[in-house]
Amino acid sequence: MELTKQREFLMQEKLVSFKDKVKVMTPDREELGYFKGKFIKIANTYRLRDLEDNALLTVHEKLPSVHSAYKFYEGGEEDDNKFIGQLKRKLVSVKPSYWFEDPNEKKIFKMKGNIWTLKYKILYEGKEVAEISKKLFKIKGTYGVKITPDVSDDMAMLILGIIVMLHHEKEENR
Repeated sequence: MELTKQREFLMQEKLVSFKDKVKVMTPDREELGYFKGKFIKIANTYRLRDLEDNALLTVHEKLPSVHSAYKFYEGGEEDDNKFIGQLKRKLVSVKPSYWFEDPNEKKIFKMKGNIWTLKYKILYEGKEVAEISKKLFKIKGTYGVKITPDVSDDMAMLILGIIVMLHHEKEENR
């Protein structure tokens, strides 16, 4: 089964590891790929890789920054020609507010719900394109992701990147 063609996932963080690692699996627990970061977590870089170890997406934590910001690139390198956009967080708010914007700073995705309990939705042009939920999964560090079937393969991989970075934010703010 190919990672980019999938629209329902289980994401499972590796609980004991020197590197940040999140497995990407089918609902039947067949591994499709993984995100992996470095041991040093300051200004970390994450890469989404398929099982053949091909990098599909690179996410770099932007530092220094007043608020969280993550830069997304297509493929395995931080190349300005492959820059997709940034995940950002509103500086001051009662509830954390996140969005993803394209290179021209146009908001593409908005997150709605509770990021910290892993129960939220991702909206594209006001329409729900992904749902993230920990509620159904009793295994520690595992959460489900459902992406609507009409979303392109590239957009689905971008959504997975957003979800892992929001999970990283949750862990950093514990």
